[in-house]
Amino acid sequence: MLILRLIVVSSLCWMARCDLLDLYVQHMDETMRTLAYRSGKHHPRDIASRIKRSVKEEPALLRVGTFKKQRLDVDKEWYAQWKAKRKIPYKDDGLDYPNSREENLNPDQHELVHDASRVFVTEETTSAEEINETANAFDVELRAIDSSRLNDTTLSDKQSIEELDNRESREDTTQTMSDFEEDVELGGNSQFEIISETGTAGPKLFDDPIFKGTPKSRDRVPKKYVPPIDKLAKLLRGSADNRPKRSTKMPKFTRHEKLDDDGEVVLEWDPTDEEMVTFKVTAKTLGYVGIGFNDKNHMKGADIILAWVDDHSGAPNLLDSHGIEDSEAALVTDTSQDVKVLDGSQNDTHTYVVFSRNWQTCDPQDRQLTGDTIRVLWALHPSDPELNTAIWPGDKRGGRALRLKTPPPHAPPQYTQDIKHWDVKLNQPPVSDNVDTTYWCKIFKAPHKEKHHMIGYTPLVEKENEDLVHHIILYECASTLPILGQHARIVGAPCYSPTMPREWESCLQPVLAWARGSRGEWLPEHVGIPIAEHSEGSYYMLEVHYNNPEMRKVVDSSGVRLHLTPNLRPQEAGILVAGVAVSPLHLIPPKQKEYATAGYCTPHCTNTMFPEDGVNVVSVVLHSHLAGRRLSLKHIRQGKELPRIVQDNHFDFEYQQSHTLGKEVKVLPGDELVAECVYGTLDRTKPTLGGYAASQEMCLAFVVHYPRTPLAACYSMTPVKHLFKTLGVYSFKGVSMDHLEKLFLTTRTDAAIPSSGQQHLPIYPATRPGEAIDDDLLIKEAKSALRAMRDYTVEEDNDNVFSRLIIEEPKEFRGRTLAEHLLALPWTEELLVRPIEQSLYHGRHMTFCRKRDDKLALPADIQTFPNYTALPEVNETTCTEKAMLSGTSTRLYLNLIALLAGTIATIIVS
Repeated sequence: MLILRLIVVSSLCWMARCDLLDLYVQHMDETMRTLAYRSGKHHPRDIASRIKRSVKEEPALLRVGTFKKQRLDVDKEWYAQWKAKRKIPYKDDGLDYPNSREENLNPDQHELVHDASRVFVTEETTSAEEINETANAFDVELRAIDSSRLNDTTLSDKQSIEELDNRESREDTTQTMSDFEEDVELGGNSQFEIISETGTAGPKLFDDPIFKGTPKSRDRVPKKYVPPIDKLAKLLRGSADNRPKRSTKMPKFTRHEKLDDDGEVVLEWDPTDEEMVTFKVTAKTLGYVGIGFNDKNHMKGADIILAWVDDHSGAPNLLDSHGIEDSEAALVTDTSQDVKVLDGSQNDTHTYVVFSRNWQTCDPQDRQLTGDTIRVLWALHPSDPELNTAIWPGDKRGGRALRLKTPPPHAPPQYTQDIKHWDVKLNQPPVSDNVDTTYWCKIFKAPHKEKHHMIGYTPLVEKENEDLVHHIILYECASTLPILGQHARIVGAPCYSPTMPREWESCLQPVLAWARGSRGEWLPEHVGIPIAEHSEGSYYMLEVHYNNPEMRKVVDSSGVRLHLTPNLRPQEAGILVAGVAVSPLHLIPPKQKEYATAGYCTPHCTNTMFPEDGVNVVSVVLHSHLAGRRLSLKHIRQGKELPRIVQDNHFDFEYQQSHTLGKEVKVLPGDELVAECVYGTLDRTKPTLGGYAASQEMCLAFVVHYPRTPLAACYSMTPVKHLFKTLGVYSFKGVSMDHLEKLFLTTRTDAAIPSSGQQHLPIYPATRPGEAIDDDLLIKEAKSALRAMRDYTVEEDNDNVFSRLIIEEPKEFRGRTLAEHLLALPWTEELLVRPIEQSLYHGRHMTFCRKRDDKLALPADIQTFPNYTALPEVNETTCTEKAMLSGTSTRLYLNLIALLAGTIATIIVS
């Protein structure tokens, strides 16, 4: 029995050794990417063929280096004698195999060399540096060749050359040009050397366009026709630089950005390919330049690529790495290198490197690149990395927010002879240093009476005040009263304050909207926004928001520059505002990773205000404050959501550049628009309300469209009664819900004057004095309770609208102020927050449809949020974690080992 077990075990071991050896060979082929795998001809059935090894091989062409050798025309008598002396152990010799490329017209000569574009090659060993020098010599010689020599070539010679070229293009053997490129990449020992006309090795090319003759010695390696020199030089460079095969589609760098203020780092990229993106970085350094991707301007979690050109070999290099901490030394090389170098060089001052990567690499250490806003980091170092070690430099670094996959912004017109500019900016207003938020307004009169078109605008923000200027909006005034001309002479006034003249309230139609990080905008060549339409005089109001948390004294003259043309364009555009009315009724709870609100534009409004053919959306500015995380403008038609007009899943408060649409979107009468904002308030301990301060919140979309319509704004807000009911409050002491609702919709009442002097009013309010409030009793009733209605901030709980409203019902909350009630709610409980979010988002909305002439197109109405078929969320590429061991052969290898081990153990135990 013991002998039987030994026999069985020995047999299994012998069989396993055979199988495992072949599996190991297959695994090494796959791992090292040998020709069998790289040419795509490998198949698992080759394993069986490896077990039966034989001296007999498949007939194949003889190789010298990586070139296939052709049959040569030699003396038959000499060949017969030579063959008789050899002892051939098997019959099928490679030299006996017929060569289909044996088509020389003249057996007395070798193949022709066309205009020094053909070279002879022997199998020699040369360094990569010598190959580079040889390849460069090719280019120099080719440029120096006199093309007139071709005229001396006989007709028969030219025909022979053409036949050779045509035969090369028709070649269908297994060694294709792509295989030839791969061989050059893999050829570690097979290098090449140029043979001069004297037969010695050297870089000198042939002087004569045609070379004829026979070998001087029968024992020399046969000579071979090779491709044209320009192709060979390109392949040699690729081998020396270890570059991957170039794609047939050359990148077009349609996007470019200066990543720093001095222009020392310029990034260009081609976003047209759906699978991959190609970058070109040019930097003022002879060391390495780092390019990274992250949510913010810090290294922690950043995807970082180091690029440099080797000072000795001149080869471009890349190192895929990532940051683990926000410090200089914490840079780690990625396990998976997911970037490919395509080109690179350096001169005396600059370095450039071209590389590519997939938009989604499926590497958890890399960032997925999309059309959302992302911070592109940069860094410069004076020297190359030592031993390919990733070290992030010190102070010479920075970052800029960009959208890599979105369509490029419209370019300024090529012809600018008829373009004028009009600078609309403040004249050093007295910005208060005792409040953190200031809105300053000033009236301007159009500089001409003839109608012009605005075709673009650029910001004029003073450098020293860039961190204070939050946004700039230019409004067109519906009024043409001459008194506005007198107001244009003054320095301005705080917006919407008691000192602001009532005539300014008609200035509601936005002409442009600029926010932090934007570089302005140019309109398409067929679109313009009208300026100076009224012959009696056109007036505009500039609104500048200063966010001054340090409350320092500011003297500023920021504004915008309008680019105008008297040559009117075919389409006249306008701007409509969609979203949530800026009001304390816009509630965002604290301690939330994500909390969504929405502003609703009804089908009744678009059906009333839009022409029959609808309007075409050109661009959109999405606007929120510091808590904004994901913003979008949704488009609904007949109960079905269409692709979103714009969206940004990584909203950046510091980068509010307008979203240019690659293809204009048609919005028809009866369509609905929803501006959605998703906020993150994990770092906040108190509720955030809507308002104009940076610590408060907004949710707005400024939509540029044509043709221009009378519609100026289409938005909504939570009804007062619905909000308080959702919060579990039914009545307040001393003021009714109807009175509260009317006061929240009013822009100018003495009851709404804040004690601090700041003015934060709802944008495009539903009512005007006299439209909804005409009894003095109502104002007197609520004056003491609502004195600070529009100045609520989370920092000033003792003086805001909610701290002055005392709850009467229900009894369990009686005597508690609304502010105290909000602070007492358990906002971390999902069972509380999600129903509130659902009720305020999908519940009742008070909707408004306001025209450019400062009137409501439709009465304000309370409607339920629409029930529509939502657009399915885009399925991002599902990526599995990369395994350390991959491939079919590896898995099979491990499975066989486990099976054999189990079998042996079973036999021994039994």
